[in-house]
Amino acid sequence: MKPTLRDPDPRPEALARRLYEEHGAALSRWVRGRFTDPRVAEEVVQESVLTAWRKFGQYDPTRGSERAWMFGITRNVAASRFQRDRRHLRVVPTDTVIDLDVDDAELAGVAERSVIADALRSLSDDHLAVVAAAYWDGLSTKEIATRLGVPDGTVKSRLHYALRALRAQLQEREVLR
Repeated sequence: MKPTLRDPDPRPEALARRLYEEHGAALSRWVRGRFTDPRVAEEVVQESVLTAWRKFGQYDPTRGSERAWMFGITRNVAASRFQRDRRHLRVVPTDTVIDLDVDDAELAGVAERSVIADALRSLSDDHLAVVAAAYWDGLSTKEIATRLGVPDGTVKSRLHYALRALRAQLQEREVLR
């Protein structure tokens, strides 16, 4: 790795250390506001510094400050971690075994509703608002437009893209084919 004016030390570990020392605290504060588990927040910061270290040759100071570049990397790492965590079930240790008397069809229905609810949570607020108004409240696009204070065409567009996103989410979760 070629040292820059700011990095006269050619040792790669010196660059990683400098990136962490100069930006780590600010990145940590930002990440802790987005993740409740402090261990996950620290992992995101460490992965961000490691990514920046690996890709430091791509940093272009004419496009912005090093701190802004680091925050861009951290935002991407945090988004990837958030998406990855949402897709995986978490094991909760328990000392007692809960015996539920539930049939398979009922359990499948609960699981499917849970996956659908998760897919709905992935929608933006604007898209969720039109889906809820159309399918739960049974409103027409004109009624939704009046309620939300947006043009009818905007409601139709949001509904189209929301349903498209939902379909993609459900296909990814293998609820739809």
